[in-house]
Amino acid sequence: METSIIKSLFRWFADCDVLEVDNDLNVDYLGEDPEQYSIEVVPCKTVLKQYIDGSAKCQYLFIFASRENYSPDESINMANLEFYERLQEWIAEQDLNGKLPKLPEGLTPLSVKVLSSGYAIDNDTKSARYQIQCQLKYTKIGGNK
Repeated sequence: METSIIKSLFRWFADCDVLEVDNDLNVDYLGEDPEQYSIEVVPCKTVLKQYIDGSAKCQYLFIFASRENYSPDESINMANLEFYERLQEWIAEQDLNGKLPKLPEGLTPLSVKVLSSGYAIDNDTKSARYQIQCQLKYTKIGGNK
């Protein structure tokens, strides 16, 4: 059993066959060199619905980002966007098949959904940050802090 949601997501993405094996998977860090990945937490209201027994339906918003080569050559940028299409398909397939992150005790995963398609931001002439935003929904047992 994991000790935190972020660690659960890290291990879940570490098993993703879409990711390049040689690339670094980080948490809250994306370096300047291409071919790195990062999982980053997005501030949000975590409790979606509170129940009388103290349990709750919750969400955890996060971004999956990468630093990729970037160029006026459309084939490079197209390959970056195609990677994000494959990643979105992998996430949807895992969700559909119930292969969700193993969360800490007292938390039960309900779904992982992609909220935004892959897009480039923070680009220069050699590299760009690409990212998608995702949502993990889960239930929390009452009285669990």
